[in-house]
Amino acid sequence: MGKKKVLLIMRRRMFSDALIRHSKTSANFDISAIQDYEDAAGVAKDQGSSVVVVEIPESSGGQTAERCLQICETIRVDQPSSKQILLCSELDEPACQLAIKAKRENRIDDFLYFDVSIDYLLSKLESLIQ
Repeated sequence: MGKKKVLLIMRRRMFSDALIRHSKTSANFDISAIQDYEDAAGVAKDQGSSVVVVEIPESSGGQTAERCLQICETIRVDQPSSKQILLCSELDEPACQLAIKAKRENRIDDFLYFDVSIDYLLSKLESLIQ
């Protein structure tokens, strides 16, 4: 059986590149990244992503946070077995509240803050893929 697919939808290219490099030792999944939020749900569907991590960009306001949640929900409808994680700044109160509420309502599988270590994020991905 082939490796599971993880898709990162984020503007932080340095972070996504570092995560991809660190994941090369994982036998359980392959990570790819895109910066285009507009076609994100389509890319996730085309790739058959098992887990999707959607970054809520900093200084983007509540509207972008809602849009990121809508991307997660679209992916959930298109691929019910996939898992979704929102990644947000711990300093962005509206994004944090949206992520907490979405998790409580089971609209996403988890959320993490930007200051999470790469090792922790990789372990979170491992746990969601199992």
